[in-house]
Amino acid sequence: MDKDFYEKRKAEGVKIYKEISSQCNVVSLLRLVTFLVIIAISFLIYYIGKSYMLYGLLILSIILFVYFVYLHSKKLEDKSRKEKYIEINEQSIKRVVGEWRSFEDDGEEFLDVNHPFINDLDVFGRSSLFQWINTTKTLYGRRKLASMLTLNELPTKDEVYNRQSAIKELGDNIDFRQKLQVEGSLKKSALGDTSHFLKWCKGKNDNILSPLMKIAIILLPAAFIALSLLYFLTSYVRSVFPVAVGILNFIVLKLGSNERNEALDIVYELKSSIYTYFNMIKIVEDEKFNSEKLKAIKSRLINQDFNFTEEMKELNSIANKIADRQNMIYIIINVALLWDYHLLTRLEHWRRKNSHRLEDWLEALGEIEALSSISNISGDNENWNYGEIVEDLSLEGEEVSHPLLGKRAVSNSFKLNNQNRIMLVTGSNMSGKSTFLRTIGINTILTYIGAPVNGKSYSCPLVNIYTCMRIGDNLEENISSFYAEILRIKKLISATDRGERVLFMLDEIFRGTNSMDRHTGAEILINQLSEREAIGLVSTHDLELCDLEEKNRRIINYNFREHYDNNEIKFDYKLRKGKSTTRNAIYLMRMAGINI
Repeated sequence: MDKDFYEKRKAEGVKIYKEISSQCNVVSLLRLVTFLVIIAISFLIYYIGKSYMLYGLLILSIILFVYFVYLHSKKLEDKSRKEKYIEINEQSIKRVVGEWRSFEDDGEEFLDVNHPFINDLDVFGRSSLFQWINTTKTLYGRRKLASMLTLNELPTKDEVYNRQSAIKELGDNIDFRQKLQVEGSLKKSALGDTSHFLKWCKGKNDNILSPLMKIAIILLPAAFIALSLLYFLTSYVRSVFPVAVGILNFIVLKLGSNERNEALDIVYELKSSIYTYFNMIKIVEDEKFNSEKLKAIKSRLINQDFNFTEEMKELNSIANKIADRQNMIYIIINVALLWDYHLLTRLEHWRRKNSHRLEDWLEALGEIEALSSISNISGDNENWNYGEIVEDLSLEGEEVSHPLLGKRAVSNSFKLNNQNRIMLVTGSNMSGKSTFLRTIGINTILTYIGAPVNGKSYSCPLVNIYTCMRIGDNLEENISSFYAEILRIKKLISATDRGERVLFMLDEIFRGTNSMDRHTGAEILINQLSEREAIGLVSTHDLELCDLEEKNRRIINYNFREHYDNNEIKFDYKLRKGKSTTRNAIYLMRMAGINI
């Protein structure tokens, strides 16, 4: 899907938005007219007196006014949906033309210096994979996407292929993905924290369902209504009786008010989120999926035993009625009918029925959101291809490019296997070594999460990823960059000691020490890794390390190089076999104005 595709969808959205805006204006005018008619008829009744015709017109006008108020609110909601639809397609245009780095949500809070690879491979933060693909709107979708990208749980081979099938299906279903985004965007509080509500759901309130309470909340309102009617319609009942029952109702409301208010307030605070979840689940319910992965997720939400849509509909209904507590007239209704207790009873029944399933429901919705976000890659890059999972320690790619660089990316082919497990990448400054390491790392992550890779073909084993690339001083912990690098290397070695199969990417290892120690340490480390269940890449300026290829059959040399054109340095960023034969440090110093 290219820019023109989204431009067309945006234009269609703008056209419908204008039509709805016109309809809103018409309905708003009709609402005003009917309101003025109501006022006019009320004055006529006041001055003329009783008239069945005027009463009939008044009732009809009131009905019309209520209908126009309802219709206007629906039109406004439709208008908001189209606004979001237009925004979503504008963001999609930015994504496909490479302007996605302006997106506000970059997932920076998920960065973790202690994680094996996310900081080095641009998974979160500015210009990151998360910033590029994320379209989740709920807290659960966002967390699930972050969890998938961090590979907190390494997927199985079957899980990878199931994800690929689901992401391919979602990538082809732009209407479903955008409808899900629109509903998630409609209410600003859709990302609200549900932890308090989930904690409340796990509790119980036995008092509200006790036989005495059930009788009280039925008999007391019935007595108040009956005595009030008898007082106004007959002369047999004195005012003291309905007043006395009203006072009794007020006292009953005061009993346990803190616990009752806490429960009702928790649901009220999540009113927008509940409405959002209900609408999003309804979209999922109405969609027919083909992939086994999506069918399995949907069955967690809707099956023959329960229907999350119906349960959220009930909760949404309760939340709407709780919202009425903000109205002044509610106080009268509450005293007369003990309405708070009726709402609390419905809530109590709801949580006892659904508390054990609720979190799984929300996580299932979040997983569909996460997969929909990832499917932006397949939907927008139809020429990309899905990776293959292999059993042995081999890594191979044909014309593979960095996914985040867009048209600037240069493709390269490579191959590592049991015979050549470790690639030494040499080359001069700015020649593309670090970018190539990240290209391998991020395309491996894409394969694991089920997304296509930026290349003709890609195959990799299921292994834990460890990197050591961006290392800096940690002043808070009084750790130098060199020691921080040693600690990261230690994590890699410890992983292999535990028997983990690993993919490692090391960029200019041990750069913080003298050349002799750097060379000796790097040589020992590389030889150790070559004897373990590990496969990976090491970039270095130390050309003497390239001699390891002759001593260790599992090491192979590759390089990047530059050339000069009219005294200007040029890079082609193409990977070649063998060690580097070019240098450019002196030239770059001179370009910077340093006289050497």
